[in-house]
Amino acid sequence: MMQSLDEKEWKRIPINSVFVIGHGFYNKKPPMSSEGEVPFIGASGINNGVTGFCTMQAVEDNSKVGYGPNEPIERKLFDKGSICVVNNGSAIGYSYYQPKQFTCTHDVNPLTLRDHEMNEDEALFLSQMIRKQGVCFIYARKWRPSRMVRSQFLLPVDDDGKPDYGYMAQYASEMRGGMLMRYRNYVAGQLSQLEYKDIPALDEKEWKEFRIGELFEVSRPKARNKDDYDMGDIPFVASGAMNNGVMKCCKTCEGEQLDAGNCITVSPVDGSSFYQPMDFLGRGGAGSSILMLRNNDLNLFRGEFMARMIQQTCSKYNYGHMGNKDSIKRERVMLPIDEDGKPDYAYMEQYAKNMMLRKYRQYLTFLQQRSNAR
Repeated sequence: MMQSLDEKEWKRIPINSVFVIGHGFYNKKPPMSSEGEVPFIGASGINNGVTGFCTMQAVEDNSKVGYGPNEPIERKLFDKGSICVVNNGSAIGYSYYQPKQFTCTHDVNPLTLRDHEMNEDEALFLSQMIRKQGVCFIYARKWRPSRMVRSQFLLPVDDDGKPDYGYMAQYASEMRGGMLMRYRNYVAGQLSQLEYKDIPALDEKEWKEFRIGELFEVSRPKARNKDDYDMGDIPFVASGAMNNGVMKCCKTCEGEQLDAGNCITVSPVDGSSFYQPMDFLGRGGAGSSILMLRNNDLNLFRGEFMARMIQQTCSKYNYGHMGNKDSIKRERVMLPIDEDGKPDYAYMEQYAKNMMLRKYRQYLTFLQQRSNAR
């Protein structure tokens, strides 16, 4: 039986003794292309760090830019089986395994193991250990290669005091297998609750503009700051464009009233709009605090559809031109209508259900492929 994490011996090890630390392109990103086959990894906290794709020729051409006739050309193409670590920006410390050849910005440190080719399970474990060390760095103290070579991280070790890669791979594999099983069971449960129905396509429906203030009651949450809360299980929703706007999960203060779920939240900063299915803590008290839209006809499926349409309308907002309660009320949103010229909530609901069914089936196929590949 495999030892648990707290039963293993751990040791603080210099990152530079485990990895070869590479350098990406400095201020000369290759041109991205719809025909590109090489992932370009940037300082991103999503999509495995991939911000675009470029051609192999663009990588080769850009590797030559800035080098004199007698200087060696440093090719910026890295092998599959590497870990990319963001060293700059808001995603510092985010670490991603790269399953294929890639290139990257200088805001990313590409890492390869010194003594053998890294497999995916080893990389998944190692990337988490790297990420824990990354919390020591911020935008004003970047984790550039010059600092990373002096950094250390904790790893489980074998009887000789060396990194126990076999244990790391086995642990990651068992954890991933358990997660895949839980995901499969969840998706199967969701599929059993949804029924597909044939409905007109979006371009076959009649659409009409409605003012948001005519459809929704618009309000702001009370003044709150996420840093004032300890970790818990209540979502704290702010002006983020990812993760349904959830910045962290919090423990509420004694006697504090939550903002009711079954509403749509809108960021006045960039118009990001999300349906909130459960009660939450909303960020309020400042110009960039979220706005909450409530409507008695909302449910999960209608909310997801309408949130998407609202985001298309409000995406024009930015820090220099932020939205507010009154401006959001005046915004016009396009919605499909019924025979009476009113929002066709039944259509929106079934359309969202059909889309979810399709996505769940795609996800189930993906999970099966992942299980077969193990």
